[in-house]
Amino acid sequence: MKITVESIGLPNLTAVIGKKTELEFQDGTVSDLVDQLAGRFGAGDRKALLDREGRLDPTIQVMVNDERFLAREEFSKRALQDGDRIRFMLLVDGG
Repeated sequence: MKITVESIGLPNLTAVIGKKTELEFQDGTVSDLVDQLAGRFGAGDRKALLDREGRLDPTIQVMVNDERFLAREEFSKRALQDGDRIRFMLLVDGG
């Protein structure tokens, strides 16, 4: 299946996949996609995407299609489908 992945505010991810790219993806979940993307990084760049436990860094938010941000516990439950658009966005805080 084909999915579209977008990187917003994440220069290391953008360097690997571009700002927006269409990927071939086997059936799987958001967690599976994070693992696949992390596998494209070198060891140093993986630190920009993953935390010490190998999970997506907590400063990065994920949105599938135009739905709300996914909670971390939903990553392994949210199956992706052909044509889905997944956005990885840096969570910015401040004021």
